[in-house]
Amino acid sequence: MFSKFNIASYLFVALFASIILIGCKKKADAEKTVISVKGSDTMVNLAQKWAEDYMKNNQNISIQVTGGGSGTGIAALLNNTVDLANSSRELKADELKKADSLKISPNVVKVALDGIAVIVNPASKIEELTLQQLSDIFTGKITNWKELGGADVKIVLYGRENSSGTYEFFKEHVMKKQDYAVNTQVLQGTSALGEAVAKDVNGIGYGGVGYFAKRNDVKIIKVKKDANAPAITPSLNGQVNYKAIWDGTYSISRYLYCFTNGEPKPAVKAFLNFILSKQGQELVKQMEYIPLPEK
Repeated sequence: MFSKFNIASYLFVALFASIILIGCKKKADAEKTVISVKGSDTMVNLAQKWAEDYMKNNQNISIQVTGGGSGTGIAALLNNTVDLANSSRELKADELKKADSLKISPNVVKVALDGIAVIVNPASKIEELTLQQLSDIFTGKITNWKELGGADVKIVLYGRENSSGTYEFFKEHVMKKQDYAVNTQVLQGTSALGEAVAKDVNGIGYGGVGYFAKRNDVKIIKVKKDANAPAITPSLNGQVNYKAIWDGTYSISRYLYCFTNGEPKPAVKAFLNFILSKQGQELVKQMEYIPLPEK
């Protein structure tokens, strides 16, 4: 039978060992190089996947990924509070001007492409729309689906918050910089937008095709550059239509970017090299985005 002295000794040894182990773990964690990534909600799932796979083989690196929108990521870059800003749009003139005033030299890296899918509820009769019709819908000039061959019901608009690169891109390239209709319901994130349209038979929204390609609860419509052009879809049989986005025949497509403040630090540079590698670009494809065209 153990004496009280022996029990106390064992407890002391166990406690001492635990303290040593915790101390070693904290030291190991402290020795890791931390890379902070912030920005585009369109890119956040992809960025997290890149980070997870990279850290598996680089255990001395800790990559912390958050979303918030392209504008949020760029603001963090300009405030020098992030290593890598993800963006689904190019830098604006005022952002470049602010960067110059702060002595920041944005380094721009194209890391993937994305097609903006326009989605409606599966019950909708609408199969295709022109860019002009989309512009008229989201600026509020067309307000009833019957004007487009659909049911005699009001169109319900779903859009992204103004810090979103997708919001900016759609406004510039589809709406020709006109303002969104005031009755547009603003949602935080593409996932929330998809859920809203899936539940609303009269709804329409937009977002990265990777979020919608495999879903059956929303319908991706075909888009025409003009009334006489062919109708092109960014998704075929549940798969992203890579060719249409690479060759530009799908009208609403864009590059996705990573921005750094000047030449990236060695650890960040190594992570970017992984993103641009064959392995990193294969992850782009796995996550239903569009890899960079092969050179």
